[in-house]
Amino acid sequence: MKLIFETERLLLRPFQESDAPFLYELNSDEEVMRYTGDFPFENIEAARLFAINYIENPESQYQKYNMGRLAVVRKEDQAFLGWTGLKYHEKENTVDTGYRLMKKYWGNGYATESTRRALQHAFEDHKLTQVIAHVHELNVSSQRVAQKLGMKIDHRFLWDGRYPARCYQITHEEFINT
Repeated sequence: MKLIFETERLLLRPFQESDAPFLYELNSDEEVMRYTGDFPFENIEAARLFAINYIENPESQYQKYNMGRLAVVRKEDQAFLGWTGLKYHEKENTVDTGYRLMKKYWGNGYATESTRRALQHAFEDHKLTQVIAHVHELNVSSQRVAQKLGMKIDHRFLWDGRYPARCYQITHEEFINT
């Protein structure tokens, strides 16, 4: 199965080495990173190595589980918008969905559109029964995206033991009925 998907406006594809400047820019924006708990890349070379590792590492999500975070590219002009996708967590035996978009593309429905396609991949291709999403308690915009996708709050928790968060979930049946 190839990890290339389309929506009406978007192409979702594996990261490429040439995405490094965009990944660096994305993770350098404090507002984008505010609720993620992640850190910016040190430089473009670090972003390039991240992309290569994500593609080629035999232990990567792509290689090991045929899923992962995917670049989101607008079809009309090939603009790199950010990423979306799935991630399998072995320890918890769960799959989460997540996304991160450049601020200049917020408010256009791209997060909902791309994540809906990622959920379709989870349920149709992987035959999953449930997918979760962890959303920071103060990240109201991402909470709205989860709700638009038909996800419901399952519980609240401390993300990484530090950040108040909500765990949203959606089942396959709920997804096909939204």
